[in-house]
Amino acid sequence: MNNFEEQKILEIVSGSNLYGTATESSDKDYVGVMIGNEDIYIGLEQLKEVDASVKSKNEDGKNSKDAVDRKFYEVRNFCNLALQNNPNIIEMLFVNEPNIVFSDLFGKTLLSNRHLFPWKGAKQRFLGYAFAQKHKMIIRTDHFYVLNEAYDYFNELMEKDPIANGNMLLAEYRNKNIPFLGFTKGTGCSIGDLSFDISRKIKDVNSMLKNRLDKVTNRSELMLAHGYDTKFGSHLLRLMLEGKQLLETGELTFPLKEAPFILDAKLGKYKLKEILDFSEQMENEIVELEKKSKLPSSPRYKEVNEMLKEILKEAVFGIEKYPDIDRDRD
Repeated sequence: MNNFEEQKILEIVSGSNLYGTATESSDKDYVGVMIGNEDIYIGLEQLKEVDASVKSKNEDGKNSKDAVDRKFYEVRNFCNLALQNNPNIIEMLFVNEPNIVFSDLFGKTLLSNRHLFPWKGAKQRFLGYAFAQKHKMIIRTDHFYVLNEAYDYFNELMEKDPIANGNMLLAEYRNKNIPFLGFTKGTGCSIGDLSFDISRKIKDVNSMLKNRLDKVTNRSELMLAHGYDTKFGSHLLRLMLEGKQLLETGELTFPLKEAPFILDAKLGKYKLKEILDFSEQMENEIVELEKKSKLPSSPRYKEVNEMLKEILKEAVFGIEKYPDIDRDRD
C-alpha cells in the first residue's frame, strides 16, 4: 500500500461531480489531505503534495475513461492554502456528505472547523481565479483562430512545394497573402504567440503550428461551434458565484444551487458576450459584498495554528488531548 493511502485523513470527490455540473463524459476527480511521517515534521524531508493521478489520454488529447485525477495535500500546506482562500482548496472544507470518500478523526476535525478559514480576502482570490479563466477563454480563442488559419494556409503551401523555405514565406508576405504573419528583428517572424525564423522550411513551420494548436486546447470543437471555449466560460461563472456565496454567508453549499445555469454555459447555450456581461455584473456585486461582509478582515492564523498543532501532536507523535474519544476510522 502506498504511503499516501496510509497517511490520508480526508478524500473527496471534486470538480464537476461536486459542483453538480457533471455530464456523461465527465471524469471523476479526487482530492484529499494527508499527514506525512515523522521525518516531514522534525527532519530534513519536505512534502507539500502527492499526485496519485492515473494518466491516460485518447488520440485527441483528452482524458480517456481510464484516467483518474487524484491529489493529496500535506495538512500544513492545505491549511495555508485554505487560509489564503484558494478556491480549489477552501471548497474542499464545505464538501457535502455524499462526496466524502474517506474521513478519519483528523479529517473530521478539519471539516468541523471549516468556518475558521473564510475571510474577506476571498474577494481577491475568487476574482483572481475567475479572471484567469476569463483570460484563457478570450486569449486562447484568439490564438486558436490565428494559428488554425495559419495551419490551413501552410498545408496549401506544402502542396505547392513541401521543401520550400522562408523565401516563399517572405514572398507571400510581401504579396499580402499572409495577414497573420508578423516580423520581428532580423529574420524572426511570428504567428499568434508562436515565433520562428523565416528560414524554416514550410513543413517544419507546419509541424510547429500543429504542436502549438494541440497545446492551446484539446477542445477545439467548442471554439469552432461557439466561438470560445465554453468550459473556461463555465469555470468563470462558477468562481464568481462561489465567491459571492462565500462573502454573503461564510459558506459554500454543494451541489451549487446555480449548477443548471453553469452547466448550460458549459454546454454552449450562452453567447460569449452574455458570459462576459454576467461576469462583469457579478464582479461589481462581489466588490460591494466584500465591503459589508460579516467575514473577518484578516485570516484567523492563531485559531487555525492551534487546531493544526493539536492534530499533528496526536497524529504524528501520539499525544492525545482527549484519550477517551473513539478514534476508529470510517
